[in-house]
Amino acid sequence: MNIKLEPLKKHIIDIIDAQICDFDIDVGKIADTTAVSVLSEIQSIISDEKNSDFDAVEKIVCVFEKYHLDFGGRHDF
Repeated sequence: MNIKLEPLKKHIIDIIDAQICDFDIDVGKIADTTAVSVLSEIQSIISDEKNSDFDAVEKIVCVFEKYHLDFGGRHDF
């Protein structure tokens, strides 16, 4: 964590958040579409018998990264 960068990130997020409130966005539709895409990709990875357990987990983590979803720190190596 860069201590100088964290306040800047927070400030940028606050500015973006304030601007987004003025848009007519169907958050449910966006979330559902993303969720279905993520689950579909994970299902495909799990059902592929060519993947070892380690490879499957690695690919699932990559899916989380692709969609900017937090997967925790357990896969930090």
